[in-house]
Amino acid sequence: MSSRNGEARSPRGVSSAFVPRTMADRPDAPRTAKQGAAGWATMAAALAAALTLAAGCEGPALRFNRSGMQAYRAGHYTEARAAFEEAIERNPDVGVYYFNRGMCEQALGNHTEAIFNYQLATKLDASILAAYKNAADCYLELGKPDKARSVLEKGTQANPYTAGAFINLARFYDDRGDTFNAKLALAKAVAADPESAAAHREYAQMLLRLGERDKAITHLRKSMQLQPVQPKVSAQLSELAPAEKELPPPKPESE
Repeated sequence: MSSRNGEARSPRGVSSAFVPRTMADRPDAPRTAKQGAAGWATMAAALAAALTLAAGCEGPALRFNRSGMQAYRAGHYTEARAAFEEAIERNPDVGVYYFNRGMCEQALGNHTEAIFNYQLATKLDASILAAYKNAADCYLELGKPDKARSVLEKGTQANPYTAGAFINLARFYDDRGDTFNAKLALAKAVAADPESAAAHREYAQMLLRLGERDKAITHLRKSMQLQPVQPKVSAQLSELAPAEKELPPPKPESE
């Protein structure tokens, strides 16, 4: 990574979300009234932004955020950070702007500053799952795995009905060889949102690794029901549970 004033390639695995999105736009978004005030605030912000754009009067904060998005995607992280700071100055109550600035800091190798921004983002909008994940990645870069686990657990506490929060925690455990807690977190992901195709898919993969084939097939089938277009899962199911071939008609008995 380069210095604070330099430019760098975006690190692998960094989750991004540049603009407020509706809950339906998020993978594994909550589908019940229990999604909480933060989720509805994000939905309202997204609707307001859409109406503003439709009216052709995009506000200055959104303009700077959009400019920052373009600079970030081009790999100009210092320029992007400056644009996001302008967006924050004009509207300090939007969590996504702090998240975006945090991504720039992370890409520049400024992990402590990135964590600070991700914390600000989740205080304003607890439903930004990528902020918890990215903060955890930063803690890992700083050699603080306990802090990484803690921030991911906070993500599950803030989003108890969102499967993605538990999937993030499960991947943390799995990367460290803790299959027991990884499996437990994935089971909680399914319980948190039974209508999440990703939760059933991820849980099934863990079950297969642990030799629980029949249970895994059940969850793979459920994932396919919820999200029919999954070529890899479809191929996996065909291999694990091929359809029974139609038996040939019986041969007539010889006289």
